[in-house]
Amino acid sequence: MANNMNFGVTGVTGDWGDRRPDLFIDTMVKSAAVLNRFSIVDGVKSKLNVPIFSVSAQAGDGDGFVAGANCSFDETFDAAVTEKEMTVQTFHWGFKNCKDALEASYRGLMLKKGQLNPETLDAEFRAWIFDRFAKLAAQKALVQANTELLAEMKTGGDAVPAAQVLDIGAAAISSANVLDHMENAYEKMSAVMVAAVYGDADREFKPAYFLGSVAYQAYQIAIANKHTTTPEGIIKGEIPTYYGMEVIHMPSLTADNFFLSAPSNLVLLTDNYNDTGAIGNEYEAKEQAEYLFGRFKLGFDYYKGEEMVLAYDAA
Repeated sequence: MANNMNFGVTGVTGDWGDRRPDLFIDTMVKSAAVLNRFSIVDGVKSKLNVPIFSVSAQAGDGDGFVAGANCSFDETFDAAVTEKEMTVQTFHWGFKNCKDALEASYRGLMLKKGQLNPETLDAEFRAWIFDRFAKLAAQKALVQANTELLAEMKTGGDAVPAAQVLDIGAAAISSANVLDHMENAYEKMSAVMVAAVYGDADREFKPAYFLGSVAYQAYQIAIANKHTTTPEGIIKGEIPTYYGMEVIHMPSLTADNFFLSAPSNLVLLTDNYNDTGAIGNEYEAKEQAEYLFGRFKLGFDYYKGEEMVLAYDAA
């Protein structure tokens, strides 16, 4: 796995294990496409108060804009900066690579040195280990994102407003009902969210549907059955927008949950996004084994619950 210490043995130099230092968190995020859409807050070791900016017209001043020129200064807007506490958790993993076990396999042909030496992994195996654990970490991150985001949306200090929560009932989401649920969720959007869809507000904050695998598949089937009249349209399996909003696959979401939010409203927090030393290794000569281990911090949150819609079985 990638680090900047040769990914060989501590205190030992050699070119047998060299590989280009990679950024583990960056590789992990890119392995899970949906995480690449989140806003990223770096440098968080435990918790961070993230600033949330807002501006509103003062009471009695309508929309805050006064017609006419009267050579006076009219204070019509109020700006506010609030803070939201976001946190990260530490995750670690490790495994022991026994030299004897490796030598008993085909990979033993790649090892060229004698027994009492620290050669336990060839460069190809090391590259595979890095990529594999980056993908496993991405899967863990998706599950963690699902857990933390839904918990905050439902019962957190910045929970989604009750008027923007849709109870979809106990019936499983299927191709027969998913479009109705998505339409009902669309009708729950706040005025700010609707304005972003129509282009009346900042398009950067245009909301999107986030669906788990079951709901995403159901949507694909439903939209093909309803709007596709040619076999070619079904063969291509394209995922069109719905009511002008992108439909994004978030595989960790369970079948009875989906939500609407601007992707940039969602936050991934970590302690060092550009860390090339998130993977470590240590060779134990007495055991002729190499210990490989990783450690990183992750957290998930969002900026504004008022700009989200949550759909789930509230029973």
